[in-house]
Amino acid sequence: MAKKAKETCPYCGREFVYLSRHKCKVKERMESVEDESTQKERRQERVEERKKELTRTLNKDEKQILEIIDRNEDILFEDLRKLVAIERNKLDEMIDLLALRGRIKV
Repeated sequence: MAKKAKETCPYCGREFVYLSRHKCKVKERMESVEDESTQKERRQERVEERKKELTRTLNKDEKQILEIIDRNEDILFEDLRKLVAIERNKLDEMIDLLALRGRIKV
């Protein structure tokens, strides 16, 4: 039976028979520095996306929900769901958006 060739770790330079099982501490340190910067970038992107979401105009469904809520001051979520043919999750997101914009009180 032939021996398996050793593979070299690109981070620490050592040779291992099974490189996939190798837990390289150098790799962890190098990747953690990158992760911190990318986490900051991702957080910044999420903030920018949220700002765009809050400043955009309302779409047709959101306007319809807002009109129904304005007509019926105290309406329950389930009653609103029966009046509008929209999925529960999507309706919940729309209500959250309207509440964040200050259009409705939850």
